[in-house]
Amino acid sequence: MLAAGLMTGAAVAGELLQPKPTITRPDQMPDLDRIIPQAFEGWTLDRSIVPLEVAADVANTLNAIYDKILSRTYVNRAGERIMLSLAYGANQSRALQLHKPEVCYAAQGFRVSQLHPDVMHVGDSSLPVMRLIGQLGSRVEPITYWMRIGDDVVRGWFEQNRARLAYGLNGKIPDGLLFRVSMISGDTSAAYQLQDIFVNALLRGIPKQHRSVLLGSVAFNA
Repeated sequence: MLAAGLMTGAAVAGELLQPKPTITRPDQMPDLDRIIPQAFEGWTLDRSIVPLEVAADVANTLNAIYDKILSRTYVNRAGERIMLSLAYGANQSRALQLHKPEVCYAAQGFRVSQLHPDVMHVGDSSLPVMRLIGQLGSRVEPITYWMRIGDDVVRGWFEQNRARLAYGLNGKIPDGLLFRVSMISGDTSAAYQLQDIFVNALLRGIPKQHRSVLLGSVAFNA
């Protein structure tokens, strides 16, 4: 009887300790297409660019993980192009957590190199980001990304899982968003600099009440 009681108690305790997702109704999910402007500070949507076709198995994985995906290419007056990709998931449990670009690019046949953490200055705040290069044949693509887990902005595997576990200890499963910009360029330093300029211009073009969708608790004062 005592053993049975202990087993029952352990089962109940385990159930109580399981993190519960914050239920996000479809009408509460961010409307990325509406939030992200099509034109801002000299950047306009380039409809002539056709995105790379994603392998069927990768597409199936993305559809299972993400509730909202937005992919666009922008061009400035100098003809420089930046690719923007946003992916939102309402449930950041271990099974459904955001997939990092270094994994997704490798799965598409890219050689991933120079992966390193960095800081992007957005307004008067510092934003933790990850930089890397994806190369497929002659295509060289410098990439910058960050992830928002709940209210926290993180980069890479360790910070992502630390944030997820911290929410789990409080009995919550947060939502999450992956923000990625990239461009085709052999000049990595210039590419990262232009990406930083682009991100700041984009954030200035987003209404204040929607910036937290991308930045969580990171303040952006233009």
